[in-house]
This record gives sequence, C-alpha cells and structure tokens, in this order.
Amino acid sequence: MSSTVTSRLVVGDRFRDFAEAVGADTFSGLARLLDAGDLDAVAGPVFVVAGQGIGEYEITYLKDAVQRRQLGDRIVLVPSAGKPAPRQQLHKAREDNVLVAGLTQTGESTYEAALRLHDHNELLVDVQDRVHVQGMVVIEAARQMFLAVVERFFTSRWPQQRYYIVLNSMNTAFSNFLFPVGATLRLTVDEADLSEPSRLTLRTTVVVEQAARDAARVTVDAAAFAPGLLEDKELRRAKGAAAATVDAALATA
Repeated sequence: MSSTVTSRLVVGDRFRDFAEAVGADTFSGLARLLDAGDLDAVAGPVFVVAGQGIGEYEITYLKDAVQRRQLGDRIVLVPSAGKPAPRQQLHKAREDNVLVAGLTQTGESTYEAALRLHDHNELLVDVQDRVHVQGMVVIEAARQMFLAVVERFFTSRWPQQRYYIVLNSMNTAFSNFLFPVGATLRLTVDEADLSEPSRLTLRTTVVVEQAARDAARVTVDAAAFAPGLLEDKELRRAKGAAAATVDAALATA
C-alpha cells in the first residue's frame, strides 16, 4: 500500500493503554463509532487493520456494523492472518489461550507462525496495564510454538501413540518490547535425536520478531516420551511430595 492510503489500527479492549498511546482504536471504541454513525461521512477507502485482541469473532461483529451503516465500499477490514493451532497440538483446553496461528514449515529445520493474542487470554485477564505486552506472553508463546512444531511435524510420525512432552530448560533473552500488534514466531530446530521412537529429544530456538526487530529469543530443550515411560516415576514423585507436605505440616502443628 502507498503512504497515501488512509488506515486505522484496532486492538482489543485489553490494550486500551496502547491504543491511547499510539492513536489506535479499541474494539469497543470502534464499534461505538460505527453504531453511532460517526464514521458515516468518512471518505474511503479506509483500511482498518486488526492488531492483537481482534479475532474472527470481533471481525465478524465489525463487518456487520459496517454493512448495517452501508459503509462496505468505504471501510475495509483487514483481519490478522492465520488459523489458530488446534487443541491437540498445544494441549490447551480454551481457544482464548492459544498464542500460535498459521503454523507453516519454511525450511528443512525452520518453522514460522503468527503470534495470536486473544483479548481474554489467561495471561492478560489479571492485569494488562502497560503499553507493551508482558514478558510472560513471550515465554508462553515460545513454549506453544515448540509444542505445535513437535506435535505436528515430529511425534506425528508415530500416529499410533501419544507422547508426554517434558521441558528440560527454557532460556529467554529479551531485546525489545513486544506490543499488541502483529508479530512472528520463528522456530529453528538446532538439534534433534529421533533414533529411538519411545524417546525423542529436541533443542530449538524460537525468535519472536516484530516490526523487523527481534523482541526475544527463547531456547527450548525438551524430550517427548512414549506413554508408560514416565507414569511410574511421576506417580512415585507425586506420592513423595504429598507425604513430605503432610509430614512438614504435622511437624509444626
């Protein structure tokens, strides 16, 4: 698009501090403008670009408001690209908490996806009172990116069994603020040992990139175990932890 194109940025209500700082709209604010007819006289086309917190549900609502005001020839909604990764790849029960969308393989050992941040994501519902997105979102996005790649491109080679994925370490280095607009997750597989299907080991690097700058780099070292290899150890450790907790409480009673 040329620099003469008129555009507006809209983000989820959770990011109102960011919207105020950069002159963007929040979802509720833009919806009110449309419903009140405040944009009826706009000289189009105006491209409304969706930032974080604006998903298909919100886009559908805004499209309906645009059509009701007969502004379809003047206001063009530009949604964020990518379909959220499915539940079986991320081990998340709620789509609100999915941070990875549009996962693709870009090379022999490289993968790419879009950061997708729902307005009601579990990491935001307690507090999001800064212009930038908190660092825990970056860490969780890298973890989900790792899981999605492993489930889709590695453990899927043995579809008859489900794997138990254990993280050994995650090392994170932040280099720039992350803001609630488009960002890319790029994963590179640095090392992988797939010689024993019952125990796969991988070390990867996930780079979170926004506006052509790295926001963070996360190294993930993990293993994927076939069912049965960890359950006994986990159960023993769980019983030991429970017993130790009771003993400690009784000792101070």
